[in-house]
Amino acid sequence: LPTQQPLSPPPPLLHRQQPPLLRPPPRRPLTSFLVSLLPTPPTSTSGPGNNGPSHPPQTLHTRRTLPYPPSQLYTIIADIDSYRFFLPNCTESRVTSWTSPRTGDQQQPRWPALADLTIGWGPFTQSYTSRVYCIPGSIIEAVSGAASTTIPAASLAEVGYDVSAIGSNKSSGTDGAGIFQSLVTRWTVRAADAPKGQSAGQEWAEVELSIQFRFANPALGFAVGQLADEKVVEMVQAFEERAKRLYGK
Repeated sequence: LPTQQPLSPPPPLLHRQQPPLLRPPPRRPLTSFLVSLLPTPPTSTSGPGNNGPSHPPQTLHTRRTLPYPPSQLYTIIADIDSYRFFLPNCTESRVTSWTSPRTGDQQQPRWPALADLTIGWGPFTQSYTSRVYCIPGSIIEAVSGAASTTIPAASLAEVGYDVSAIGSNKSSGTDGAGIFQSLVTRWTVRAADAPKGQSAGQEWAEVELSIQFRFANPALGFAVGQLADEKVVEMVQAFEERAKRLYGK
């Protein structure tokens, strides 16, 4: 009989490393997410030594003539608490401070002084605070970051604003959670003639929106600049649709 060869031991089992537990990726701030998708924006200098800001503020402007009394449109724009119900990408809006009536004038209406807004884009959100200034019936101006209001202090004092704090409540952008270095959003509402071919038997108003902004991150400003014009048009359209729902026409 042939000699049987001893059985060789089986090869050792290779240790298979277990895959790590799957974890959902952390939520990224809106600003860092957008910037990561962008090419490097063009840079500019503001003078010798490049000590000034590397990106000038951007300005957007639009106006519409609408078939509503100016008072009705002004009421909608001043109702910041309701923005979250109709303004695109606005998920939260809340007035956190109001004007105080002058001594002895308890019938004077109060107006927004500070407001928090949260802007959402898909799973990403960002919040910022605005200092709000109202001239009843005509102007609403919201200011963030290092910007200052363009409304004269005397006019604001008549409405009930604490003008002594206007120069001291600016910030370097921290109130905008790092979004804006400066932001001024100004609404102006005034009576207007009926457009050609439209009925002159009803009140019309001209609504003007002007936005001047500078982002703390130049790359984000470059990104938003590509979409800003259409977003401003969307904003005005949203307020027009709000007027239709509330007042008809």
